[in-house]
Amino acid sequence: MILINNLRRIYSTSTSAIVFVSYLFANVVVLLTAAVDYVADYEGPTYFIPQPNNVSYQAGSTATLTCSVENLGNKFIVWRKTAEPHPISVGNMIYAPDTRYEVAFAPERREFNLVIRAVTQNDAGVYECQVSSRDKLVRHVLLRIEVAIRNPDYTIPEILLSGNEYVNTGDTIRLVCKVTGTSDIPQDVDWFRNGHLLRSISNKILISKETSMARRKLDSVLEVRYSKLEDSGEYVCRNSEILIASQKVIVLNEGDSNMGKRGAGAEATSGQICKRQWWSLIILMFLAKAVTDIIVYKS
Repeated sequence: MILINNLRRIYSTSTSAIVFVSYLFANVVVLLTAAVDYVADYEGPTYFIPQPNNVSYQAGSTATLTCSVENLGNKFIVWRKTAEPHPISVGNMIYAPDTRYEVAFAPERREFNLVIRAVTQNDAGVYECQVSSRDKLVRHVLLRIEVAIRNPDYTIPEILLSGNEYVNTGDTIRLVCKVTGTSDIPQDVDWFRNGHLLRSISNKILISKETSMARRKLDSVLEVRYSKLEDSGEYVCRNSEILIASQKVIVLNEGDSNMGKRGAGAEATSGQICKRQWWSLIILMFLAKAVTDIIVYKS
């Protein structure tokens, strides 16, 4: 009788252990599946991959305006010429009556390019590539059409923007816009931050310029002193010939400066989230095995 009771207790303990292990294993499988699905579905923030803002083509050739977007997801791209009220294209559909337009999609480079065949001087100007989202994400591209140069004194206009991409709070944001004129010195440069025109403000924003008659150049310097977090954004300089150049500036807290200067933006954050999840799953599986071994040992 004692032997039978012992066998019953052993059987009951073994059955409970098997049920517990099965339940624990099922939960681990569910967690692993959820983690894999999360990593596969996570896209991260949508942003523009740096591409040239100014492009030049000969009259009569085919022009390609490049717009490269990371993590577009279910959103779509809208191309339009800033001087025109109606869009040229929405997604892959062309809405302009001009048959020379085409949208070329290169998935391996995440490019949604606007192609214009047989360009003329009328096609020159500023175009914008816009992401259809609540946050207005717009990238501008200047298209210049080159013609035969007969005047030996003629210089192709050019605009370049340089400066630090990252600054700490309290430091001065300093950007230099170098503009080359055609046959004369460029008249002036306008500065914008996130689409808003900037003006010189004492002790905060200072805009100065230097000119060179011999080189037909204008250097415009923008200084934003005592920078704050809200001074971050897309800075644009534009000359009188509607040439544009842009640069993104990020103002960092001192505690975040090292991370920011390493370029640890949304991509790094996403990687950290994934790493933490995988470490948690590994620890959970180790604990599950340890509990299983203890139960089997006791049984």
